Amino acid sequence: MRKQTKLVAVLSAAALLAIGASMTSFAAGWTQEDGTWVYLDSSGDRVTDTWKKSANSYFYLNEDGEMAVDSVIEDGDYKYYVDASGARVVNKWISVDNVEDETIGANDDISTIWYYFGSNGRAYRDNDKTVDGKKYIFDDNGYMISGWYNYEDNWYYLGEENEGWAYTGWQYLEPEENMTPDNGEYDDEEWFYFKPATGKGYKGKRYYIDGKYYAFDDNGVMLNKWAVGTPGLSDDDVNSKYANMATTPAARYSESGALATGWLYAYAVDDPDEEKDDQFWYYLDNKGVPFNLGSIDAIEKGYPNVKADKKNNDTWDIDKVSGIAAKVIKSKTYLFDGNGKMQTGVFKIKSTVGRVGGSDLKSGIYYFTKGGGSSEGSMVTGKATVNYDGDTYNYYFQKNGQAYENQIVDGTLYGIDGERKDATDGNTYEVYPLPADVYNKAGDTKLVDAGTTVIVNANGKIKQSGNVKIDGEKYSVEKYVATKVVE
Repeated sequence: MRKQTKLVAVLSAAALLAIGASMTSFAAGWTQEDGTWVYLDSSGDRVTDTWKKSANSYFYLNEDGEMAVDSVIEDGDYKYYVDASGARVVNKWISVDNVEDETIGANDDISTIWYYFGSNGRAYRDNDKTVDGKKYIFDDNGYMISGWYNYEDNWYYLGEENEGWAYTGWQYLEPEENMTPDNGEYDDEEWFYFKPATGKGYKGKRYYIDGKYYAFDDNGVMLNKWAVGTPGLSDDDVNSKYANMATTPAARYSESGALATGWLYAYAVDDPDEEKDDQFWYYLDNKGVPFNLGSIDAIEKGYPNVKADKKNNDTWDIDKVSGIAAKVIKSKTYLFDGNGKMQTGVFKIKSTVGRVGGSDLKSGIYYFTKGGGSSEGSMVTGKATVNYDGDTYNYYFQKNGQAYENQIVDGTLYGIDGERKDATDGNTYEVYPLPADVYNKAGDTKLVDAGTTVIVNANGKIKQSGNVKIDGEKYSVEKYVATKVVE
């Protein structure tokens, strides 16, 4: 306890001698009767229920006219305390035993009651006061409150029963028993932050603390997961340079509680309690909000985009990925769905996709790296091999990320869906009927018509001319067109 120690309740002989010494200069009305100090009026009767001043101190005569010592005095609406000499104390902490087992604040197990008597000797009550630089709160009985206390609609933590001062700054505490989260339950202990000087708990808003943003729920518990429907800035921040950070639909806070920004691998936004198994990559802005979450912060153009991830050689997954937008991050392009999740795999873009930091992605086939590592999710250019369910597919992506489709590039045929057309099943050559017209590398000159038969080898090279025998059949090739030779 950092206050004064409790006064002894029983007067000692030494204390009585001290009182006697102090009374030698008292007015004639003071006298001792049977060892007890009393004050007699002009009629010789004891004065009762009143204060009498001597020198610089006040003394109280009780209902029997005896000077009170070591007692709490209730006089009208106020409480006072007289010490062992009977003098009224000022600017002093006093403790007494809680003999009536009174509940103080929310605590029903308090053994010691603390008062603070101010400069006029009255006990502080029904308010908050600063004593020696610390804030204390007193109830209407003048009792110092300890523990958790909701005062003027704000939570305070007032320490143990022999402390009572409002804690400030970061505190790791057991939540008050009536504090309940909107979902789930609190841990045995949680982080809280109490405003310096006042001790008022931060709650229900986002606050800027020591150079970082933190958010707190309505009970003041620090958030360290997704905060869906995160409140706006605190009143303390509205006039700051951060005032443009308005209310957000969801923001992420790290395990330490600080607002997360940049890349984050986390459970889904719609799984704030982290009950599912899957985690995803997000890219968070300076508000902690995932890029493209709800398509709120992705692009100004707002294209209606439809995408699908390539699953096998013939079909695209029928599950459409909605609200797609792209973003350039450190010179690499990434793709995000309308829930802010980074996408990986081969995608067939059927309408223009807006890209923040670069030109729009036109309709075509793109590959965003799968398989983990530092490059995961980044858009690929150049030649790439992609594996799906044990099958291998080869692509050639242009500098803008689009795959060559129905084009002959460096003597290699890239067909519909952008895949390199290889002879299969260990064959050296294979006959391949073209489902669409085929163009040159620049895409501005048609080389072969749809419906034409061509021949490719195991590496996708297309035969331009000459003769070749496949499965006992002879073919003549001229300008890529293969014609079966009848002998």
